[in-house]
Amino acid sequence: MTKKLRRIASDEEPTIARRKWRDVTRADLDTALAIVRYQHDPEVARNLIEYFYERMEDGDPYDTEILHEFLKHAFSKIIAEGWTADQAFGLKLRRGRYQREDTTERDVQAAAYVIALIRSGKKYSEAIGDAANLLFPDGEGDRTVEKAYLYYRDIISLLIGAEFDLLLPDGAAVIKRDMKD
Repeated sequence: MTKKLRRIASDEEPTIARRKWRDVTRADLDTALAIVRYQHDPEVARNLIEYFYERMEDGDPYDTEILHEFLKHAFSKIIAEGWTADQAFGLKLRRGRYQREDTTERDVQAAAYVIALIRSGKKYSEAIGDAANLLFPDGEGDRTVEKAYLYYRDIISLLIGAEFDLLLPDGAAVIKRDMKD
């Protein structure tokens, strides 16, 4: 990817000689435009806009073909598909229209940890809260853990012993009991 279009500006004062986007190539711009069109990365979209703004502000040349394609893409999304300007220019993600990160591993770990806590004698709500605290250190995540538990509990609850222990997240402190029927 274009590291130049993802990098953070240095702490130096901007000058014409030390502009943030001075070394951007046509290939970088093509890549950034493709990312805005197909991957909806707000950071890259903002950087692309910033590139054009910087060049225009300084009166320097810029790639008019890329700018034209960028504007054409945004205008078509606004007019033909009813997107907001922020969505069309790639600054905001459309609800349900972006690739979400794969959370399967985290969700399985959450469900396994809840099951382990319930098996060790904790109440359901306490188990959900403890799992959320372990996997989401920001204090959020109770609903996510609960959804994961409800989705995976039937399968994971069949496991015992070493197979079950492999699913527990790192840092999971559980009092283990022998689960004989």
